[in-house]
Amino acid sequence: MARLAFFDGCAMVGWRAARHPETIWRPDDFVREYDYYGIAAGLVHHACAVEYHQDYGNRRLLREIADQPQLAPQGVLMPHHTGEIAPADELIPEMLELGVRAARIYPKMHGYDLAEDICGPMLGLLQDRRVPLFVDVTEMSIGQAAALCGRYPELPVILCGVAWGSDRTLEPALAQATNLHIETHAFQGHRAYERFVEQFGSERLIFGSGLPHCSPGAAMMMSLYEDIEDDERDRIAGGNLLRLVKDVRADGPCPIEEIRPGAAREDDDPIVAALREGLPLDDEFVFDSHGHIGHEGSMGIARMQLPYIDGDGLVGTMDRCGIDHCIVSTWSGITHGDEDSNDITLRAVERHEGRLLGYGCVNPRYPQEMQAEVRRVMRSGAMVGFKPYPPQQQVPLTDIRQTLMLEWADRSGAPVLCHGGLNGANAVTPDQLDWLGGLYPNAKFLLAHTGSAWALAEALVPVARCHRNIYAEITYTSILYGMLEYLVREIGRDRVLFGTDCVMRDAAPQLGWAAWARIPLEDKRMVLGGNIADILSWPPELRQSVTRNVRGARKGSD
Repeated sequence: MARLAFFDGCAMVGWRAARHPETIWRPDDFVREYDYYGIAAGLVHHACAVEYHQDYGNRRLLREIADQPQLAPQGVLMPHHTGEIAPADELIPEMLELGVRAARIYPKMHGYDLAEDICGPMLGLLQDRRVPLFVDVTEMSIGQAAALCGRYPELPVILCGVAWGSDRTLEPALAQATNLHIETHAFQGHRAYERFVEQFGSERLIFGSGLPHCSPGAAMMMSLYEDIEDDERDRIAGGNLLRLVKDVRADGPCPIEEIRPGAAREDDDPIVAALREGLPLDDEFVFDSHGHIGHEGSMGIARMQLPYIDGDGLVGTMDRCGIDHCIVSTWSGITHGDEDSNDITLRAVERHEGRLLGYGCVNPRYPQEMQAEVRRVMRSGAMVGFKPYPPQQQVPLTDIRQTLMLEWADRSGAPVLCHGGLNGANAVTPDQLDWLGGLYPNAKFLLAHTGSAWALAEALVPVARCHRNIYAEITYTSILYGMLEYLVREIGRDRVLFGTDCVMRDAAPQLGWAAWARIPLEDKRMVLGGNIADILSWPPELRQSVTRNVRGARKGSD
């Protein structure tokens, strides 16, 4: 596959009120990041236009990016009735004259309604000029976006931040509103692009990085690794956005006339070099510490559509990315924790021997059945670890009813994959791990989703420094910029674990989050596989890539 030309459709530059110190804000920083990741250009708006004043922030943006040809301006707009901003028939022509070819609105944050008598003049003129309109899903629901598209059928509407799990609402909306587009940085559902392209074509997916909050490398990975045609990758990565901004009806040149694929860099490590080409990491040992499966043939669970989520679906995605092994639990296991749930895992492990391993799940609310299941699947050695799930079963990990499993993990030195959070009633908190880590010193506590929020990561750091048996597992849709580098620096390279949560979200963005991280190659290899292999005490001969051989064997049998 040829390298892709990426054009970022979702980025915010500038000084902001509550910046986290690990994130960037200067336009120069964005250009530096784009050069590293191979992103040709970015459509950017200014934090000042979001947090302070629209017109003031828009004009500040034009000044601050004037000498950065990779950055194209996006104007933040609002209705004119209160006199805070010029009427649309003055504002939009001026905006176009200044080289702005895209608009963004924040109706909730900025306190106005999208009714025709309020926003009609602005939206009508944007439609007449074919100016693409960006809006976040937190500001406008999928249904509201589809309704807006129906009112303005020639207006390209790009809904940003749409995440996995919304398919049951999203797919009917896309079928209804052909001018509705989806920005992709959070659009990480399992095989999401593949399914989208099959149903709606590739022209309505718009690549976005989510900068400054999100990792651009993670955001790029779906374009690079989904099972779609190369011309479809090209359109999603940048061609679709370039077409939209060039189709704007305006005098004067478009600020971005072309985009070119990113070039290899002399400082690329072998992992990054493979990612740039969209190649599976067949030369690396990659071990996913956090996976899930459903029953055979399943395409979802009660709460949401989750396509291709059985063991076969997971292993197919592992092969596509170059992931050698994964430890899995079942969706029914973290919900019901019954015998049937563990049997689903055991059948998948047997079917994919050497690729999948199992976390056992039990439900502390059924004490007699729990004891029998511990004997059957844990003490027998059928499972390598324990996956408790307080969010569903409502039994905190510190509850006495969890003692049987925790004692097993302590005797076995086994991993306990804990759903992390800061609400102790529904998740395992760093404070709880501080107590558990000392009480069960041989168990290995993996705090899942440590990368989900800075507050959680920062709370874990002092606890992990006190207890060598506490680890940070990263996976989450938020793919926070700088998080991997922070955790490796603050906790240590030997206690940060790669995990994907696949097949809920696709494995590719989570792999990219770790694989693009700016950490030394050997640190990266420990995060991607070495650390979980250490937890399981795997010998060196098992720490070898298997995906190339597996793919070759399958191809030969076809």
